[in-house]
Amino acid sequence: MIKPHGGYLIDRTVDRGQYSDWIQREAEDVASIHLNEEQFQDALNIANGRYSPLEGFMNRDDFVKVIEDMTLEDGTVWPVPVLLDVDAETVADVHPGERVGLRNPDGELFGVLNVDEVYKYNGRYAATKLFGTADENHPGVASFHDMDDYLVGGDVSVFDDCHYNENDLLPAESRVLFRHYGWETVVGFQTRNVPHRGHEYIQKTALEQVDGLLVQPKIGEKKSGDYDDEAIINSYRRLIDCYYPDNSVVLSVFPSRMRYAGPREAVFDALVRKNQGCTHFIIGRDHAGVGDFYPKRASHEIFDTVGDIGIEPMRFLYAFYCHECDGMASRKICPHDDESRVYPSGTEIRRKIRQAKRPSEKMMRPEIASFIIDAEEKFVEQ
Repeated sequence: MIKPHGGYLIDRTVDRGQYSDWIQREAEDVASIHLNEEQFQDALNIANGRYSPLEGFMNRDDFVKVIEDMTLEDGTVWPVPVLLDVDAETVADVHPGERVGLRNPDGELFGVLNVDEVYKYNGRYAATKLFGTADENHPGVASFHDMDDYLVGGDVSVFDDCHYNENDLLPAESRVLFRHYGWETVVGFQTRNVPHRGHEYIQKTALEQVDGLLVQPKIGEKKSGDYDDEAIINSYRRLIDCYYPDNSVVLSVFPSRMRYAGPREAVFDALVRKNQGCTHFIIGRDHAGVGDFYPKRASHEIFDTVGDIGIEPMRFLYAFYCHECDGMASRKICPHDDESRVYPSGTEIRRKIRQAKRPSEKMMRPEIASFIIDAEEKFVEQ
């Protein structure tokens, strides 16, 4: 039986004082695991409820179930594994039934993991099930194959503060803020890019149907040529200040890497926004896709397969400017051919920005383009 995702939040934050004796011993004889940036983000997201109902990194049974049928062992819908991989040297000091420290990328102790299981896995099989291909040209597959040989499952607790940075609005905080604004319906929007006119059109179309909008960029490891996190956040601040009504939009971040798991990641991203307090979530035509690895609209259609997960998908196609319509539109409402359309190409926008030139105003608001050009120049100077 497949269970819908529950409406509760997990809170795995603890007072550091509860572990004071253990922390004192930790420097001498207690093992600890040094997390990379992506693992650190996952640990925080587990602890602050963003990954509810997960209470820790997955054990073998949950991992296998997620890979095979997108549910946890108890039948709750969950589409992507959340794993802690370690190397042979580290695993020698990690034993089921024991507690180990968790250190952030700077080496600071920030939490603990109660070890439930240490196990190995078939990476090629798991990657093929997860991404639908074994082709290492797929960045998700390549990343999966780069993982260390051992996985550690167990509950996670972190000390004191789960905020990733000053832009991180925790699930408990966003829910309170939505209530403060009187929003009964909230649509979430995820991005990993600076905003262009197509994004704005989709967001506003969705906002017409609900009380409020949560814009939540996914921040974390970047590919070469990507915009940095500050450029994304600050360009969205300018867009919201200039082109959205007051108290209609909340801006936060989702600290996480891109998995490029296509339709599975679309469901995952929707569940994360449900935990943030959203009632709806915007799904693009190729949400979390890469290249031609996923069928068109696969990220739309998967929601018909998983059933009710407690948040309503709002499915959108590409948006563009149409000269004949004299405005932004999509294929669903525009009858004209491509010769009349200006598609907000991320590649074209990035090329122009790198040349310190504004993209067409049909692609990007001029204020946003100017800000990003200035931000890029400062970044290069540094």
